[in-house]
Amino acid sequence: MKEEILKIITDYYLNSGDFNGFPLYNFDKNYTDLICQLIDEDKVEVLSSAFVINPHIKALKLNIDKEDQKREVINNGDSVVLYPTEKYLKELNINSEKPFTKMLLDGQEQLKILFFDIEILETYFQDPRYKVFWHDYRGSIVVSDEFYGEDLESEYIKDFGLGYHKEKLYEERVVGVFLGDLAELSLNAQLKWKVNYLENQQDYLINEGFYKNLILGEWVDEVSIYDAILDEMIVINKMCENMGIPHLFNKTYKPHTFEKPEDYRIMFLPTLKNYYSFILALEKIIIHNINYKTFTTTAKYIKPVERKDDKGNLKHSLNMMSEWLKQNIRTNEDIDELIINPLKSIRKIRQVPAHEIYSNQYDKLLYKKQNEMIIETYKAIRSIRLFFANYPGNKEIEIPEYLITGEKIRIY
Repeated sequence: MKEEILKIITDYYLNSGDFNGFPLYNFDKNYTDLICQLIDEDKVEVLSSAFVINPHIKALKLNIDKEDQKREVINNGDSVVLYPTEKYLKELNINSEKPFTKMLLDGQEQLKILFFDIEILETYFQDPRYKVFWHDYRGSIVVSDEFYGEDLESEYIKDFGLGYHKEKLYEERVVGVFLGDLAELSLNAQLKWKVNYLENQQDYLINEGFYKNLILGEWVDEVSIYDAILDEMIVINKMCENMGIPHLFNKTYKPHTFEKPEDYRIMFLPTLKNYYSFILALEKIIIHNINYKTFTTTAKYIKPVERKDDKGNLKHSLNMMSEWLKQNIRTNEDIDELIINPLKSIRKIRQVPAHEIYSNQYDKLLYKKQNEMIIETYKAIRSIRLFFANYPGNKEIEIPEYLITGEKIRIY
């Protein structure tokens, strides 16, 4: 009878479709003693609402003491669910062509995070049949609406997270995905991910925000520096309204959402092509987005500047901004060094792919260059907001607390 009980629990796990545990209440008789023996023999393990929120899936490896497991069975506690152990399942040597489904068949936990070469994401970003939604430290992959229903191997990843090498950290980015999501992919899709599977899994860790949010269910109050720039731009435009001048930025974007310009994000693959695409996006959002009418408008306490120089040529927006800021703001700071030069460097780098033929290169140092560029850009935009805050009435404008303190702004 003990073997029959073990078979019932095992068959239920393997054939449930979602690798669910067998509820204790499904037995029509009391098999407490036999189940406890199976627990002692490392063939059955117990989850219950006393241990986890949802005992019907084996989400995480918990290593619950056997005596505690048996106590739940004896007391017939709420939501007691039985599973074949990983040790027992491996002894069965169940075959499957799908590598990640095989891991669940062997009893591994559904929320186990597996790490892959980040290059796997480029295959989706470069393929218009897919949409990759990215937000700070996590994202998802879906099939584009116009291709939905076609034979795309059911490639849907509900959640993937940014990971790092434990020693190299930001020098080596990887992608982490839940085993449960990978196991639902088709054979071809699983094999594609398997090619990018990192052998030394123990050398990598997932981003703290991803772990807190999706594993622990905690609220993550840190903000990406990319979103911080967009928030600063919104505040600056509100200040312009109070100052009686046109918005400094012709367009603002929605921070903290997936609705952000393409390539305005961290690079997943450190290539020159991706770096220049990022620079182009940054130039469009900041430089090309500057409204020269802000500088030519007369308002209370504000002196405008001329649109043309002495020779009758139109001035560039950044030159106008430099002249306008120096004319209207009294400060010991070097405005060009603080604001103008970092923004001009964006335009300077952008000139390379715009006017030269270049060879694409793979270079992990580009991660560092991108981080340095976004930091300097943020400092410049933040400085504008700080200068504008001194205008009468602008201190009354609501500013997100994290922008004021700067404590929760992160570079992922």
